[in-house]
Amino acid sequence: MKKILLSCIILTMLFSKVSAQKCKVFVDALSLNYEGECKSDKANGKGKASGQDTYEGEFKAGYPEGNGKYTWKLGDWFEGVWKKGYREGKGEMHYKTQSGGDSVIAGFWKKDLYIGRFETPYKILSQTSKISTVKVTRNSGYKEHDITINMESTSGGSNNLPGNSGGLLSDALKPKLTSADVQKGNFGSQSDMDNSAKSTKSILKMVEFPFRVSLRISDTHVVEIEFFEEGNYTVDISILN
Repeated sequence: MKKILLSCIILTMLFSKVSAQKCKVFVDALSLNYEGECKSDKANGKGKASGQDTYEGEFKAGYPEGNGKYTWKLGDWFEGVWKKGYREGKGEMHYKTQSGGDSVIAGFWKKDLYIGRFETPYKILSQTSKISTVKVTRNSGYKEHDITINMESTSGGSNNLPGNSGGLLSDALKPKLTSADVQKGNFGSQSDMDNSAKSTKSILKMVEFPFRVSLRISDTHVVEIEFFEEGNYTVDISILN
């Protein structure tokens, strides 16, 4: 009975080893050995692959995909999100230094390239119903940490008809920045100007990042935006009137 049980264990181990060898990994530096889950003779699910480098984590169709840790032969390693064998998403890259410690870069990767500490440099958190579009652009080549806010009415008074209060209808419908309520960060000053019958512009100058602000326009419309990375930005806001 013991001999039969021992034989079964040996056969199971041999079968697992053969299955692992049949399970393909399509990254050359990991293709020597694989242990883990398979699907259609490809590494799929949780597993560990090794060769010149090593990787332990999730696989899909023979490639590292999902969460996992990849260690290069010289000792550098990345732990985070992968897609088809490339770093793609949030993670940490650890580089070995001459002193023996780690130099760490944390943030987000896209197509195996580091894009920064945040997936996007900004996020539009909310906007009220009459605001049709909000477009944020990060401007390159500027030293000033300013945020320019362009506000335009889609139906603003181009005819300059008299309004109820004696002013022009264009002025009544023209959107204007009523207030910039700061929840995070700060700015030095605000500059306002009229562009045309339909639009105005406000510039928040000397902004301290990270910066979260609620922009109130003509008292009734609100856009809340958070800027994660310092820079020079333009915010284009279109309002239905």
